[in-house]
Amino acid sequence: MGRRPAAAATALIILMLGLLAPAFAQTAQTLGVSSSVKKGLDYLKGRQQSDGGFAERGSSSSDELTAWVVAGIKSAGVDPASWRKSGKTPIDCLAAHARGWTKLTDLEKACLAVSSAGADPRSFGGRNLVADIKSHAGADGHIGGMVNDHCWGVIALSAAAEPLPAGAREWLVARQNIDGGYGYSADSGSDPDDSGAALEALVAAGEDAKGNTVSRVLSYLHFCQASDGGFSFQTDESNVGSTAWAVQGLVAAGQNPRAEDWKSGGRTPVDYLTGMQQSDGHFRFSRSNDTNLVWMTAETIPALMGRAYPLKKDSPAPSKTTGPAASTTTPPAQNGEVSQQAADPAAQTTGPTQSGTTTRGTAPAQAGKPGRSSKNGGAANGATARKRMALNVQAGSRGEAGGGNGLALFGVICAMYLVVLGLAYVLVRALRGRHQA
Repeated sequence: MGRRPAAAATALIILMLGLLAPAFAQTAQTLGVSSSVKKGLDYLKGRQQSDGGFAERGSSSSDELTAWVVAGIKSAGVDPASWRKSGKTPIDCLAAHARGWTKLTDLEKACLAVSSAGADPRSFGGRNLVADIKSHAGADGHIGGMVNDHCWGVIALSAAAEPLPAGAREWLVARQNIDGGYGYSADSGSDPDDSGAALEALVAAGEDAKGNTVSRVLSYLHFCQASDGGFSFQTDESNVGSTAWAVQGLVAAGQNPRAEDWKSGGRTPVDYLTGMQQSDGHFRFSRSNDTNLVWMTAETIPALMGRAYPLKKDSPAPSKTTGPAASTTTPPAQNGEVSQQAADPAAQTTGPTQSGTTTRGTAPAQAGKPGRSSKNGGAANGATARKRMALNVQAGSRGEAGGGNGLALFGVICAMYLVVLGLAYVLVRALRGRHQA
């Protein structure tokens, strides 16, 4: 009689442990990502300049870099207005230089950053960024001259809650390459970076995330994922920039970058990204190159937060701008606190060129110019330099500050531990009953 309850209790404990193991693993990974984001935010905060902007070591503030940082930290629930240096915020820095922006990519990334921060892109630094972007739209709905321009134009206008030009979605769908991916221009080969941006733009424009167009992009990304879990452009070595963009695209399409489906060589894109973080909190570009530290970190954070651009807005704004919502129930974290999210981590990077355009790629260009480059690490020709805007992978945020979420997760772990102890107690009682019988 005593053997049956003992055997049943043993089987129950084994079953419960099997069921709880994935939860323990997921909780540990989530806590790890939260810690990684917090360290990244701390690093970025330390790179803020006296004008409120951000700069790489040894350089002055860059508008391009500042825009990426603004969107990146907002994805983690941090209010950019809470980051001040000498009384100046990152938004102050951007507003002071707005009249000098002439390139479409400058306008697009600024519109994304300003809208994400909750400011008004229709009246910013004496500019109407929304109108300026739409002035580049053609009769068929395309924005700018490149696929990359168009994708970021769609993302920026969507962030500002602005109706897209008629035909914008159809134009992008028609530019899909035969392999399912997207390139920088209509006649460029596919790459993970532009494919990730295209996924964000397609979904923002209303394309069905379960439809054929999106499915083909996902198939392309599966095909080109490296054995370390990451992605690359024009080289055999994965890099943080390409991986982050790809991850944000996956999130926009409703994928989970931490799931088994996105493991390659036993590692997910998120595993790759977190593995590239250094002791001071920044993320290195690749295993063989550690450059553009601020840029890479700013791009990695949205991917680790599991958010895609454009960020969800917290609440309706009078200016119709869309600001990223760290959560719908809690206020944005302040001064480097991170809002924990259950979505997948990963991030991508780009770098500002000396001319002010935004480029991206697998290896940093020579002469300190961040951007896409050829396999030998030199800068690719200007025609292939990728101008891109950072993405923010959207995957359901919880909006809790890092500390609060950590306590919640700790509570979950304790609860699971108590369940196991309870089952163990049942087993012991059953075994004692058996001996007494």
